[in-house]
Amino acid sequence: MNRSIVVTGAASGIGKATAELLESRGDRVVRVDIRNADINADLATIEGRAEAVALLKESLKDGVDGIVTWAGLGGPVGATLLVNFFGTIDLVEGIHPLLLMSTAPRVVVTSSRMSLEKPNEEIVALLLKRNLTEIVRRYPSSEDPTEFYCATKVAINRWMRHLAVSPDWGGRGIKVNAIAPGLTETPMTRSTLDNDVQRQYLLAMHPQAENVLSQPIELAEIARFLVGPESSMLIGQCIYADRGTEAILRGVNPF
Repeated sequence: MNRSIVVTGAASGIGKATAELLESRGDRVVRVDIRNADINADLATIEGRAEAVALLKESLKDGVDGIVTWAGLGGPVGATLLVNFFGTIDLVEGIHPLLLMSTAPRVVVTSSRMSLEKPNEEIVALLLKRNLTEIVRRYPSSEDPTEFYCATKVAINRWMRHLAVSPDWGGRGIKVNAIAPGLTETPMTRSTLDNDVQRQYLLAMHPQAENVLSQPIELAEIARFLVGPESSMLIGQCIYADRGTEAILRGVNPF
């Protein structure tokens, strides 16, 4: 389609699959990752995020048609907060002027099936206020990284929905949506999924209508649609790509 798309987390896993799929369809892809990318930047640092935005503006002077933010972590608490939340919002907001140059601008961010869990609302509120200092002060250490991972994904959903219908974004034609993957076989999850006991635990924690592990290319296809001009009617939506997990856990209650 000959569109210019930024993909973060593009060196491996779902990000790599997305970048390769978009290129196979004729798009120009600018890969962002901590290494082995067009733009190597550490999204866990303020300096790295600022550098990534500056290099994107330098290399995409004629604008950009979309960004897909797959970069994310599920490990150490500090890095999880910095990459999952700030690594998304700082890059997306930083290239706002470039998106406005496109005739069909798109933003696709990464949520998670874990956004369905009850979050620590204090952490979510502080993230949305961008008050990392206060989070560190109140939670100097944590024995439950899942609490922080969940909070980052809930915060991303709320930020995404606010942005999507705001005058400067949705009001100017920038379509902002999210993908919430369920269990997916990636380099980050493979070692856990290869352990039979842990695999069964995860399948019980993330119930599916069919117990099949999703593959990166399947999520890449969803991202390709959302970042393309065909997704013009979708604004502020979180697509749960989880083989039925969201439907099982929520049932009919949302409706």
